[in-house]
Amino acid sequence: MKTKIDFATLAGLLTWLLVYGISIYILDKSAPAHPTLALHGLFIVYGGLFWLLTSKQGPFTLQGRFGRYLLLLQLLVAFGLLWLIPARNFEFLAILTIIWAAMLPFVMRTGPALLLTVAVVAAWFAVMAWQSGKEFWITALLYGCFHLFAVLVQTASRDAEAAKEELEQKHQQLLATQQLLQAASRQSERTRIARNLHDLVGHHLTALTIQLQVASHLTDGEAKQQVDQCYQLAKLLLSDVREAVSTMRQYADVSLQDAVTALSRMLPAQLAVKLQIPADIMLNDLSQAQHLLCIIQEALSNSLKHSGATEVHIKASVAGQQLQLQIYDNGTLTPYWQPGNGITGMQERLAECNGSLQIASSNQAMQLTITLPYVRGDDA
Repeated sequence: MKTKIDFATLAGLLTWLLVYGISIYILDKSAPAHPTLALHGLFIVYGGLFWLLTSKQGPFTLQGRFGRYLLLLQLLVAFGLLWLIPARNFEFLAILTIIWAAMLPFVMRTGPALLLTVAVVAAWFAVMAWQSGKEFWITALLYGCFHLFAVLVQTASRDAEAAKEELEQKHQQLLATQQLLQAASRQSERTRIARNLHDLVGHHLTALTIQLQVASHLTDGEAKQQVDQCYQLAKLLLSDVREAVSTMRQYADVSLQDAVTALSRMLPAQLAVKLQIPADIMLNDLSQAQHLLCIIQEALSNSLKHSGATEVHIKASVAGQQLQLQIYDNGTLTPYWQPGNGITGMQERLAECNGSLQIASSNQAMQLTITLPYVRGDDA
């Protein structure tokens, strides 16, 4: 599997490294007595925090459990660098807050992010003016525009990424629906053939056996033996037709295990799906099957995007007239989380199927329990 390079993160790290190197170089030339150890430590902490926050998964990412706190810590580190480095000839140090502001849209809405950015820029250049006793309002306006530009660009990037994820999710749901339609088409064709065999061939064979049985009573001798043999062959053929019809009806429905297995193949390799689904659980109602697969797809997407999980477990069982599914992963549930559109969509789909959804936590991970009526083959 190829590693995907995030060029935005790479650009941020290179910019931080450039600011780091230039700052130390200038200080070595102009102020050899500067607090070297503290400056190196703060610069390294800033870069490390940026790396953690822009990682793909984990509790320390921008959308993880500690993301907001680490982002605040990164801002304090930047102000600490400003406090230790003299303001003169170091206006470019504000690039650190531009990098910081570019991450704001991923933890808050655009409006508050813009207001917070303006406040940070004002505080930053106020500190610079206090340190040097000079006015930096022109520099503040220029760098402030760069800050706002970074926030707006990242907002557009965030929205584009959200739209892409939604499109991918709809595509996966479309593939799942396509598979169901193909299965339904095969089911319909098998049912039609089984019905024709039962109604036409079976009816004619039944009539033939009755006629041969009557003929057996009306004949004797060698002719009777031949008629009896034909009668036995007709009965055997009728039994074979009935067995074939029963077999076709038995395998006409869609297996839940096969449907979920096909659905899990669409996921990235970083998320392993562990199934505990008996092979005899069938999806006999096409509408219910479509809703159920969309719910499972939404749960898998949530585990992939929000919990940082590497494994998802799906268990299924049938008790009486109820089908129960349990879905849980090894990720981490964000504290104080609120149900979003995904959970609401699950509840709406289950309401259409007369089902229910229970949400709990297990080992700091979300656990979904789905219960809905189980439509057996004879009742479909």
